[in-house]
Amino acid sequence: MKEKRDCKIVQDLLPNYIEKLTNEETNKYITEHLNECKDCKKVLKEMQNDIRLDEAERDKKEVNYIKKFNIKFKLIRNILIIIVVLFIIFVGRKTFILTNMANKASKIEQDNYYLKVTSYSSEVANSSEYYIKDEKYIGKMVRHDLSENTFFKITTYHTDEESLQLTEFGDRKVILSNKLDAMISPISFTSKNFFINFCIALSTSIDKVNLAGRECYIIKDGNTQKFIDIDTGLAIKMIDIENNMTVDYHYEYGVVKDSDIVRPDTSGYELEI
Repeated sequence: MKEKRDCKIVQDLLPNYIEKLTNEETNKYITEHLNECKDCKKVLKEMQNDIRLDEAERDKKEVNYIKKFNIKFKLIRNILIIIVVLFIIFVGRKTFILTNMANKASKIEQDNYYLKVTSYSSEVANSSEYYIKDEKYIGKMVRHDLSENTFFKITTYHTDEESLQLTEFGDRKVILSNKLDAMISPISFTSKNFFINFCIALSTSIDKVNLAGRECYIIKDGNTQKFIDIDTGLAIKMIDIENNMTVDYHYEYGVVKDSDIVRPDTSGYELEI
């Protein structure tokens, strides 16, 4: 009876014994019993085999899980790499186009040219003409309010010595003196700054189109469409769909004469300070 009782005690302790969770005194007791009891020794071996099988099965499952995880991870990684590469190529192409157009526009002759800007919508029509020669210019703008059928005119005159703005609205004539100091420059929708063009490229689409027989790029940004002449890099048209506004740009180079840039007659104008 004592032997059977000892076997039951030992067999109950064997799982902890195998896991090395029993103390030194208990280990000594179990070891002495195993040396004398073949049945308990057999039970020990069976438990150890079962544990090895469980560990092998668990290791196999872990290996399979890791393999599946690695396959999925590599697939997701490759997809992300492809997306990033395509994104860089797509945005990089647009950035290159914008930068190239800006470089072309910067090389256009800016010492002598004529610029006409016409803008119109359902309510307003504007027509502006600029004559630029040797850092001098004169600009003439006429604004027609179609809803009220009213006109006003603005004439700007700029040299190194003097800047004027003459405004006519009905019977009133006002002159602003020496308050204008910015030269008119050819209009471009792009920048020579690569980072700025990269930011523009992120939010726009760029396609090649033909406009009135001229090859150009169209930049679409929300409700705005901007057309750039491929040969010059300069703006030739802008369409603001939301505000129903269209702007046309026309350039002529080397045509401006000194007689085109004459100080306007300021008699009859009221000086506004």
